[in-house]
Amino acid sequence: MELLCKQLVDVERFKELINWLKRWQNLGIAVIVLVSFTLHMGLIMRPAEPLFDEVHYVNDARHALDTGATERTEHPPLGKLTVLGGMQLFGDNPVGWRLLAIIMGTGSIIFFYLICRRLKLPESICYLATFFLAFENLAFIQNHMAMLDVYMVFFLMMSFWLYLRGSYSLSAIAVALSALAKLSGALALVVIGMHWLINRCPHPKRFIASMTLAPAAFLLLLPVLEYPYWGQLLNPVTRSLEMLELTGSITFSAYDNGIASRPWEWVLWPTGFTYWWTPRFVGMLSPTLWVFIIPTVVYITYRSLKGDDAPLFPFAWFIGLYLLWIPASLLTDRASFIFYFYPVIGSIALGMGIIFGKLIDVSRNRIRGKLRLFLKIAVPVYLAGHLVSFVIIAPPSMWWSVPLCMLIFIFSFYYLKLGPSPIRETAGLEDFSSSGQSNEDFPSGATETNL
Repeated sequence: MELLCKQLVDVERFKELINWLKRWQNLGIAVIVLVSFTLHMGLIMRPAEPLFDEVHYVNDARHALDTGATERTEHPPLGKLTVLGGMQLFGDNPVGWRLLAIIMGTGSIIFFYLICRRLKLPESICYLATFFLAFENLAFIQNHMAMLDVYMVFFLMMSFWLYLRGSYSLSAIAVALSALAKLSGALALVVIGMHWLINRCPHPKRFIASMTLAPAAFLLLLPVLEYPYWGQLLNPVTRSLEMLELTGSITFSAYDNGIASRPWEWVLWPTGFTYWWTPRFVGMLSPTLWVFIIPTVVYITYRSLKGDDAPLFPFAWFIGLYLLWIPASLLTDRASFIFYFYPVIGSIALGMGIIFGKLIDVSRNRIRGKLRLFLKIAVPVYLAGHLVSFVIIAPPSMWWSVPLCMLIFIFSFYYLKLGPSPIRETAGLEDFSSSGQSNEDFPSGATETNL
């Protein structure tokens, strides 16, 4: 009887999931996530040796398996342990190196969508923003690789979502986990703090008390996670200073292999370099996103100054995770690379989603004549161009995906054409089931950079 009841509960949960997916916006996001994950899995075995900076962390994991120690003392342990865990679960092969990175990279896309929902944006804007992020070349490549950045971004996105839903303590712990994957994850605290200040400091006592958990959790967990490497609990403050000193020693004056670039170069003109030649992995932003960086930043800055709530978060996101690199580069000469922009892409995708949502609204309700016709043509053409640029830049082994990508384009066009109105003040706030549960959340080898 107990087994029968459990099976009935499982059937009911499955039915709830099917009903949830039948909703337009949920089906759209499910398709985007599924397609992105499928593309990653189709590419997971290529190349059959560590790709670009994967070599550092795969070799470090091999060293740890042989000796129990780490060679990458300049980095915190969580990202390195994740690579090591993947290799222990699936073997010293491309699946072992990359599968956990792909899962967490795909998870970051889901968290990004949930962030959009928490900002109470209309359904189509959440969909568009996630579409821009999921099919952006640099984000896709980094979501595929066993580098520390993908694990850092996963917890960074989680911290943003938890903060926006009011779970300040859990958000602070997620910030600590992001920094434990890669030190730059600590900048999530800057983004959250800036947004909280601009947003008129709600719940000040609870927020400040909760955010102190971020450094506390980092210092508490650092020696625990490093214990397997060192065999003892090291002083976390001493280790943190040591890591900062080691990573700070990588400067432009000491680093001359030609792939380092200044932060302003990422925005002012296209920069990038080849991660791998066969198949070709190119570390560069999709041109369709790059060309909108400055217009998007100008727009979200303007709307933030005008008092709009939704653009405030991508505004703080861009400042906290990108603009701080400029004075750091000038003052310390710290070497930087195009993939440092990877955590910032979400802010641009979110801003672009807001812009394109407004354009669609204008073309439907506020204008007539040739401008309306132009917008009705320009928006789907741009979406198609974003997919085409993604497929062109992506590794050749993904060229088979062109028909699949065009299918997604047709789906998105159909959604924009026939779906619900993109601008609704109450969008996303209605219940997705009779149980009253909110639908804002899902059911549950080329070059060494010596970073």
